[in-house]
Amino acid sequence: MSSKFFVETPFDRFLVFEFEGLKIGSISFSFKPVGLPLSDALGDCVRYIFDSGDFSCFDYGLLDNSQLSKKARMLQAFLVSTRIGQTFSYSDVAQEVFNSRSYARAVASMLHANPFAFFVACHRVVSKNGIGGYSAGVELKRKILEWEALKGEGYV
Repeated sequence: MSSKFFVETPFDRFLVFEFEGLKIGSISFSFKPVGLPLSDALGDCVRYIFDSGDFSCFDYGLLDNSQLSKKARMLQAFLVSTRIGQTFSYSDVAQEVFNSRSYARAVASMLHANPFAFFVACHRVVSKNGIGGYSAGVELKRKILEWEALKGEGYV
């Protein structure tokens, strides 16, 4: 049985956390609040992140990535290691994670299916010729990257 909780973001959207037991099964953006307000330590941590840009309070061990393929978990590990304000091209990520730029389309597909929006920072991967796509919309990706550029001072 899953439970859903939401928190407001500075991006005119809500982040919805879907829990499967004690693990977070997914995090997604929504125009409307879904479930109950996210409170407790996790809620405090998420609000702290939005205020400060500092992700250090977030426990990535809460993410249930057991349904991800080995390659998707490798990509997730790379994205979690990135820092606020950094951006990478799809081909650079493919080279870094899979030792081949030819995996750029596979990277894009895996990013599109990322179940942990914002916290597994797929928004930091951009096209060489522009911003690239984003499953929740390019305008939201642009807002997140602008927010990161502002908050990144002192964290980059």
